[in-house]
Amino acid sequence: MEFSKNVLFSITRYILIIFLVSITACQGGLFSYRGRIVEPDKRLALSEGGPHKGSWQTFDLMVDYQYEQKAGKLHLSGVAELSYHYKANYDNLDHFYLTVFFLDTEGKVLDSELVLNAISSDLDETFFFEKNLEIPSNSVSIAFHDMIGVREGNRDHPLNEIIP
Repeated sequence: MEFSKNVLFSITRYILIIFLVSITACQGGLFSYRGRIVEPDKRLALSEGGPHKGSWQTFDLMVDYQYEQKAGKLHLSGVAELSYHYKANYDNLDHFYLTVFFLDTEGKVLDSELVLNAISSDLDETFFFEKNLEIPSNSVSIAFHDMIGVREGNRDHPLNEIIP
C-alpha cells in the first residue's frame, strides 16, 4: 500500500509540473519574444498622426504598410507578398504569420501582436491586413516578424523564420 501512495504522488506531481509548464507557455512566458533586442536597422520609428506609409522587405517577403497613431492606439494596415524565391521554388503555402513587435528606445520587444494569419495554396496571392492595436507604454518603434511554412508537392520543408 505504501508503494502505491509513493507512485501515485510521483505521477500526480509529474502531471502538475507538465500542467504548469503548459499554462506558462500558453501565456507567452516560454515562447515569447518579449525582452529580445531588435537590431537598429530593423526598427521602424513611430510618429504621431498620419497616415504614415512605409515598406519592409526581406529575402522572403515584401510588406507595404500604412499606419495612424492617435491617443495610444495604432491603426495598421497593408499588403504582404511572398518573394520570387517562394513563388519559383515551392508549390504550396502551409502557413504565413506576420507579427508586429512594439519596441522601446533600446529596441527591446515590449509586446507583439499577430496582424496576419494566412493559410493558402496560392503562393502568388497578395495578403491584406488591417488591425487596430493598443500601443504599449514606452513604445517608440515597431518591427515586423514573419514565419512562413511551405511545401513542394508532398515533401515538407522546415519552417522558415526571419527574426528582425
